[in-house]
Amino acid sequence: MVGSSVEVCLLFWLVGHFGRRFNIGRIRGVDVIYVMTGELTLNAGITVQILIDVFDIKGIVHYGIAGSANDSLSIGDVSVPEYVAFTGSWNWKELHSEEEGLPELRFGAYNLPATGDNLLAKIEFTPEEVYYSNGKPMEEVFWLPVEPKWFNLSSQLVDLELQQCVNETNCLPETPKVVYGLRASTADIFVDNAAYRKYLFSKFNVSTVDEESSAVLMTSITNGVPCVVFRGVSDLAGAATGQKSTTGLLSSSSLSSLAAVNALIVAAEFIGLSGTASLKQEHRSRRYQFHYLVYEKYIWHNHRTSHVEVSW
Repeated sequence: MVGSSVEVCLLFWLVGHFGRRFNIGRIRGVDVIYVMTGELTLNAGITVQILIDVFDIKGIVHYGIAGSANDSLSIGDVSVPEYVAFTGSWNWKELHSEEEGLPELRFGAYNLPATGDNLLAKIEFTPEEVYYSNGKPMEEVFWLPVEPKWFNLSSQLVDLELQQCVNETNCLPETPKVVYGLRASTADIFVDNAAYRKYLFSKFNVSTVDEESSAVLMTSITNGVPCVVFRGVSDLAGAATGQKSTTGLLSSSSLSSLAAVNALIVAAEFIGLSGTASLKQEHRSRRYQFHYLVYEKYIWHNHRTSHVEVSW
């Protein structure tokens, strides 16, 4: 599958659940369901909810590709975030409105040749309303937490060997790595702007940007289903125009393919770990693991897409 050494055997698929195809098979000896989320947060959230409603699951392993907002992350690296924020929810403020304690982005600070006022004024980043299925009252949350037990389990993946080469002749100059414990940002925006990239990192300490992770995580939290996130770095979100290999410049499609493969390698290894951990627990009911793949849409539309797996 996508040129990796991951052991995947899709046995059959189910078609007809609201236009989604749920493929059932095994990864690392663990039963999985593999389904496309679609692009952006609305499609991702709907797909996860359908999956949770239709199938009896233990948790969701979400993987995909992302842009890097952190200079310490390189192309091909895989980030394992501890927290994810939706940074696409704003209050658009008046020019001279007072600050209310929430993070703000003033457009005038980015005027050229000099900073000053701007009629677009500023935006104020707002938290999300999170509802719970267990009777817990709704609360406003900015940073959504990854399930702690699964996050801790994923720490065993930091020394995992990842792919460095697109083919026999084109390789990245450095070996990609798994980076654990960072923060991620999601919005229905494809970030390809160096100034906004720098703002996200300086204001929120965000290391990766994507378009689905927070929706997958929020839907999981609402339903009381564990979720973990793996994102392979496919680009630098506007900080650079190209990535050189040992033999020349790599195309964006080559980089996205490599990032997706590395994210899949980490996700598959985690599934194996979670399956082993589940076997150690007595009286477990048998459940499925799920996976969401939107890889081909990145190739055609040049969007960062998400892949998600759900574990039993």
